[in-house]
Amino acid sequence: MKRRDWLIILVVLMASLALYLLRPKADTAATAQAYLRISAPDQQFDLVPLTDAQDITITQADGSVNVVEVFAGGFRMKEANCTNQDCIKQGDVTLANMADRPLANEVICLPHRVVLELVTAEDQTVEITP
Repeated sequence: MKRRDWLIILVVLMASLALYLLRPKADTAATAQAYLRISAPDQQFDLVPLTDAQDITITQADGSVNVVEVFAGGFRMKEANCTNQDCIKQGDVTLANMADRPLANEVICLPHRVVLELVTAEDQTVEITP
Protein backbone atom coordinates (compact mmCIF):
# COMPACT_ATOMS: atom_id res chain seq x y z
CA MET A 1 0.00 0.00 0.00
CA LYS A 2 1.16 3.43 -0.83
CA ARG A 3 1.44 6.41 1.45
CA ARG A 4 -1.69 7.93 -0.12
CA ASP A 5 -3.72 4.79 0.76
CA TRP A 6 -2.66 5.02 4.41
CA LEU A 7 -3.60 8.70 4.46
CA ILE A 8 -7.09 7.93 3.11
CA ILE A 9 -7.59 5.18 5.72
CA LEU A 10 -6.46 7.53 8.47
CA VAL A 11 -8.83 10.30 7.32
CA VAL A 12 -11.77 7.86 7.19
CA LEU A 13 -10.98 6.54 10.68
CA MET A 14 -10.66 10.06 12.11
CA ALA A 15 -13.96 11.10 10.51
CA SER A 16 -15.66 7.99 11.92
CA LEU A 17 -14.31 8.73 15.40
CA ALA A 18 -15.44 12.35 15.20
CA LEU A 19 -18.96 11.33 14.15
CA TYR A 20 -19.12 8.76 16.96
CA LEU A 21 -18.05 11.28 19.61
CA LEU A 22 -20.39 13.99 18.33
CA ARG A 23 -23.50 11.80 18.05
CA PRO A 24 -26.59 12.95 19.98
CA LYS A 25 -26.90 11.44 23.44
CA ALA A 26 -29.96 9.37 24.31
CA ASP A 27 -32.74 11.43 25.85
CA THR A 28 -33.26 10.41 29.50
CA ALA A 29 -37.01 10.98 29.25
CA ALA A 30 -37.20 8.45 26.43
CA THR A 31 -35.13 5.85 28.31
CA ALA A 32 -36.74 6.15 31.75
CA GLN A 33 -38.41 3.03 33.13
CA ALA A 34 -40.64 4.98 35.52
CA TYR A 35 -42.12 8.45 35.90
CA LEU A 36 -43.58 10.59 38.65
CA ARG A 37 -47.09 11.95 38.09
CA ILE A 38 -47.97 14.86 40.39
CA SER A 39 -51.58 15.84 41.02
CA ALA A 40 -52.37 19.00 42.98
CA PRO A 41 -55.41 21.29 42.95
CA ASP A 42 -55.41 23.85 40.13
CA GLN A 43 -51.89 22.89 38.96
CA GLN A 44 -50.63 21.01 35.92
CA PHE A 45 -47.36 19.05 36.03
CA ASP A 46 -45.52 17.15 33.30
CA LEU A 47 -44.45 13.58 33.97
CA VAL A 48 -41.05 13.59 35.65
CA PRO A 49 -38.64 10.83 34.54
CA LEU A 50 -37.14 9.05 37.54
CA THR A 51 -33.59 9.15 36.22
CA ASP A 52 -31.86 12.09 37.93
CA ALA A 53 -31.88 13.48 41.46
CA GLN A 54 -33.88 16.66 41.95
CA ASP A 55 -36.26 18.38 44.35
CA ILE A 56 -39.66 19.59 43.16
CA THR A 57 -41.50 22.20 45.22
CA ILE A 58 -45.29 22.28 45.00
CA THR A 59 -46.64 25.61 46.26
CA GLN A 60 -50.37 26.24 46.32
CA ALA A 61 -52.28 29.52 46.53
CA ASP A 62 -53.41 28.81 50.11
CA GLY A 63 -49.80 28.58 51.33
CA SER A 64 -49.57 24.77 51.27
CA VAL A 65 -46.07 23.63 50.39
CA ASN A 66 -44.79 20.14 49.59
CA VAL A 67 -41.27 19.24 48.49
CA VAL A 68 -40.80 16.01 46.55
CA GLU A 69 -37.36 14.41 46.38
CA VAL A 70 -36.80 12.54 43.12
CA PHE A 71 -33.94 10.08 42.80
CA ALA A 72 -32.94 7.49 40.21
CA GLY A 73 -35.76 4.95 40.18
CA GLY A 74 -38.06 6.52 42.78
CA PHE A 75 -39.28 9.42 44.89
CA ARG A 76 -40.36 10.43 48.40
CA MET A 77 -42.14 13.34 50.05
CA LYS A 78 -39.27 15.25 51.61
CA GLU A 79 -41.08 18.17 53.27
CA ALA A 80 -44.62 19.36 53.86
CA ASN A 81 -46.08 22.12 55.99
CA CYS A 82 -49.17 20.09 56.93
CA THR A 83 -49.77 19.27 60.59
CA ASN A 84 -49.76 15.45 60.56
CA GLN A 85 -46.73 14.77 58.29
CA ASP A 86 -48.23 11.41 57.23
CA CYS A 87 -47.09 11.94 53.65
CA ILE A 88 -43.46 12.11 54.78
CA LYS A 89 -43.85 8.96 56.88
CA GLN A 90 -45.01 7.01 53.81
CA GLY A 91 -41.38 6.70 52.70
CA ASP A 92 -39.82 5.89 49.34
CA VAL A 93 -41.72 4.67 46.30
CA THR A 94 -39.68 2.63 43.82
CA LEU A 95 -40.39 -0.03 41.23
CA ALA A 96 -38.88 -2.59 43.60
CA ASN A 97 -41.01 -1.79 46.65
CA MET A 98 -44.34 -0.60 45.27
CA ALA A 99 -45.88 -4.09 45.47
CA ASP A 100 -45.17 -4.23 49.22
CA ARG A 101 -46.33 -0.72 50.16
CA PRO A 102 -49.75 -0.10 51.71
CA LEU A 103 -50.49 2.63 49.11
CA ALA A 104 -48.66 0.73 46.36
CA ASN A 105 -47.35 3.32 43.90
CA GLU A 106 -48.63 6.49 45.60
CA VAL A 107 -47.80 9.02 48.29
CA ILE A 108 -50.79 11.10 49.36
CA CYS A 109 -50.88 14.35 51.33
CA LEU A 110 -54.57 14.61 52.31
CA PRO A 111 -54.49 18.08 53.91
CA HIS A 112 -52.94 19.57 50.76
CA ARG A 113 -54.74 17.23 48.32
CA VAL A 114 -51.44 16.30 46.65
CA VAL A 115 -50.99 12.87 45.09
CA LEU A 116 -47.63 11.53 43.91
CA GLU A 117 -47.87 8.47 41.69
CA LEU A 118 -45.19 6.21 40.24
CA VAL A 119 -46.11 5.36 36.66
CA THR A 120 -44.19 2.82 34.61
CA ALA A 121 -43.32 3.47 31.00
CA GLU A 122 -45.90 0.86 29.94
CA ASP A 123 -48.66 2.28 32.19
CA GLN A 124 -48.21 5.98 31.48
CA THR A 125 -51.06 7.48 29.48
CA VAL A 126 -49.69 10.97 28.95
CA GLU A 127 -47.44 11.39 25.92
CA ILE A 128 -43.95 12.52 26.83
CA THR A 129 -42.52 15.28 24.71
CA PRO A 130 -38.77 15.83 24.90
